[in-house]
Amino acid sequence: MFTSITETEIDEQVPKSSPPWVWVGFLFAGAFFVIEVLFVILDLDETQIDAFLMVILIGGWIYWLICIHRIHKILNELTQNRYSYTPGEAAGRHVIPFYNLYWIVKWPAELSNYLNRKGRVSIISGYVIGTMLLLAVLLRLVDGAIGMAFLFGVTMYVSSKLKAHVKAVKGVTPDQLPPLPDPRIFSRPIESSTSPAQENAESSRAG
Repeated sequence: MFTSITETEIDEQVPKSSPPWVWVGFLFAGAFFVIEVLFVILDLDETQIDAFLMVILIGGWIYWLICIHRIHKILNELTQNRYSYTPGEAAGRHVIPFYNLYWIVKWPAELSNYLNRKGRVSIISGYVIGTMLLLAVLLRLVDGAIGMAFLFGVTMYVSSKLKAHVKAVKGVTPDQLPPLPDPRIFSRPIESSTSPAQENAESSRAG
């Protein structure tokens, strides 16, 4: 396990990996919702419906772990593999019983601390993000569609902040450029100045 990195320890480099397609997760949530509606309208067999819902729920969970893996892969590429957690650790620790309830709050805290410390983007407290992710996971036990939509919604926020950070790493953003010069300075006449030697020569000629 890596130790926490600080601002002075590492210079960032542009990552090669692209951000995860978090929006795909909403398709899982939508499919879950559609089957729930069909179950009510068509009065389908509950056993068969439960099997479909479980497949969608597991599929959505696996895809979410893939998104977490990709997010941390980008962080490791940014820091030349000196980030606190490897992609495998970040995703894999979510499947450890009981520990995963702590981990889902821990890694967002580290991520937000890193991004805010660099100062390229501003992101809310990682403990708030982690609490919302934990709430989304628990909400899946009540309604899978709403829980997954909430889960991927929070993850999309994290991914968008990381994407903005990477964009800032790639080059200077417009707000970092110096202000443009006042165009009026180009319209002012250039005042000529005369040296003392020239003044003496002109006065002697006039005399």
